[in-house]
Amino acid sequence: MLNTRFITTLLAVAIIFVSGTHAAVFRRSSRATCPQVTTKPDFNYIPYAGLWYEIERFENVFQQGTSCERAIYEEISVGVVSVLNTGVLADGSLTNITGSATAISPDEPGHLIVSFPGRPDGDYLVLDTDYTNYASVYSCDVAGAFVLEYAWLLGREQTMTQEVMDVALSKFTQFGVDVSQFQLTTQGETCVYYPEYPFPPSVSK
Repeated sequence: MLNTRFITTLLAVAIIFVSGTHAAVFRRSSRATCPQVTTKPDFNYIPYAGLWYEIERFENVFQQGTSCERAIYEEISVGVVSVLNTGVLADGSLTNITGSATAISPDEPGHLIVSFPGRPDGDYLVLDTDYTNYASVYSCDVAGAFVLEYAWLLGREQTMTQEVMDVALSKFTQFGVDVSQFQLTTQGETCVYYPEYPFPPSVSK
């Protein structure tokens, strides 16, 4: 019989997949454990705020064809930022979702909890960032014999140099995360980005 946590996790996975704004690697393991990771010890969400482009992510069959994804963070109050994820679906239509991210402890500033209306909260672990070029973000959960991994490589620009990418990817490999699972996210001239950023006065976050 499936336990309550397993059912809840599967429901959460289904919701996230349908949203078209996140991706995950869902794998079976004889030892269903997540890598032991640590977040950036001096993480500061103030310089982290602003626009990030998704450069690469862990892919899955349910998200094939989505592209042009961005994340926009703005401070709401002390320790809380708004989250706006935008992207383009396979049929060319625009998609977005708005939520918030909250720092849970001053002892682990790079560990945030992301909340979206009507959806389970999730971990958002900033393994490392230099604030100006890259951010290495990870999350992992266990559901029975399965390990569910999320990973994002974010950049301030629509493209990233190989030198910067190598540094960003090393933040995953140092914890044993399999970076061969990363898939390139389409960005650039073929994309439609909405809303504009910085936000025009008439656009609310």
